[in-house]
Amino acid sequence: MQLLHKTDMHITKTDYLEYTFCRKNLWFMKHKPELFNDKELSEFEKKIIEEGNLADEAARNLFPGGELIELVGMRGVGQTKNVLAMKPKTLFQGAFLSDVFFVQADVLHWNEPLNGWELYEVKATNDVKREIPHHHVNDLAFQKLVIESGGLKIVKAGVIHLNSEYRQKGEVDYDELFIVADLTDEVLASEDAVREEMDEMKAYLSGAEERGCDCLYRGRNAQCTTFTHSHPEVPEYSVHDINRIGGSKKLFYDWIDRGIYALEDIDNPEKLKGAKKAQHQAYMAGKPLIDHEGITELLGELVFPLQFFDYEGYSSAIPRFDGFGAYEQVPFQYSLHTMREDGEIEHREYLVTDPVGDFTRPLLERMREDMDPNGTVISWYSTYEKQRNAKLAELHPEHAEFIETINEGMFDLMTIFSKNYYVDAAFKGSASIKRVLPVVVPHLTYKALGIQKGDQAIERWEKMISPETSQKEKDQIASDLLEYCKLDTFAMVAIYQFLLKLI
Repeated sequence: MQLLHKTDMHITKTDYLEYTFCRKNLWFMKHKPELFNDKELSEFEKKIIEEGNLADEAARNLFPGGELIELVGMRGVGQTKNVLAMKPKTLFQGAFLSDVFFVQADVLHWNEPLNGWELYEVKATNDVKREIPHHHVNDLAFQKLVIESGGLKIVKAGVIHLNSEYRQKGEVDYDELFIVADLTDEVLASEDAVREEMDEMKAYLSGAEERGCDCLYRGRNAQCTTFTHSHPEVPEYSVHDINRIGGSKKLFYDWIDRGIYALEDIDNPEKLKGAKKAQHQAYMAGKPLIDHEGITELLGELVFPLQFFDYEGYSSAIPRFDGFGAYEQVPFQYSLHTMREDGEIEHREYLVTDPVGDFTRPLLERMREDMDPNGTVISWYSTYEKQRNAKLAELHPEHAEFIETINEGMFDLMTIFSKNYYVDAAFKGSASIKRVLPVVVPHLTYKALGIQKGDQAIERWEKMISPETSQKEKDQIASDLLEYCKLDTFAMVAIYQFLLKLI
């Protein structure tokens, strides 16, 4: 048995939260870290970490004159003791070790009347989360237990999170940007359960590798990163890939309990409904399920010119542009393929390269030049485009009538796939264009592009508008962004043409 020693392994609050999600995944992290060598973070995951760091730094403005522990990890424990001896009013990133448990607290603020410390966790979210693995209350309880075991008294605990109602106007108003949520009573109520979990976690990580993991009872998108190592018996395409199977727990759990993992082994398919049923039928038939009449009816409602439209948007925890709030999507680019009734196709596009002043106005004005409100605007997951349009109407009310006309007549091409008019088992229950396109139009691919995913587009645009980026690199990024967004709308054209051949 491998033992957990204070000298060779520590358990952080991040470890604790991972344990509550999938303890086997945490065991692998501690004992077989090589399994994660090829698990490179996506641009989206990197962005989440970066936004968290930015929010943490910004929240320090709420506590002027605070002392920052600059050393990260165990090296910060000694520095924290030295700074505390100087009796600071506020301490940022204080490092504490108790037995094998280690935390660095975002904010510790001295409360003179209560003769103790207020503990705050900064979260780059718009509210308090109380669901695993992002359980803010238990996160605070874990920190409180570790810190208090070292002799400090915590008299108050809370989360500092972003205010969803805040809109940027000039300089950032940190008092308005953040909300301080007092969770003291909830934290106190959860302490006993968290303490018990900490004891269990310590024992678990000192033990031998267990067989399997709890993710066996979760849909594919909710599984841990080492699922295949814990469950080699589960095929690559399994019941876990059925459309939103996590929402049908009774049926799903019954299959898992009886060792039914492959779709062909399902012995009660009559219990499947809607999209789940269609996906299973397509899989078993070995060919797509096609509702020719339904597709014909939907496409017959479209009015030429058909305008295939797509935005790219940028968001950040700390708003960077006037009129926008935390994580509110800022449209910085669009692509438009227009198809005439005779089949002629024209492409137009717009990219914000220098976001200064009221930069969404020229974008909207160009849209008015490029789009015909009398024709149908087609998008994929139209909710996104409609929300961006609504925001533009809010910022530029003089164009509200035009935008309302566009939104009212917008057609969501994804509907044909999400409503099961065309179901291919190769979609694995998804109606994402990135899943549909390779199946129905396999010759179109993003693989040769400099930007291949939406999260990359956000990161590259942020890089492009940075004053530290050379003009040569700015030009290359701009070219890559235009090619990426252009393919997004041309992909819709190609899928539309594919569907036309079915009717």
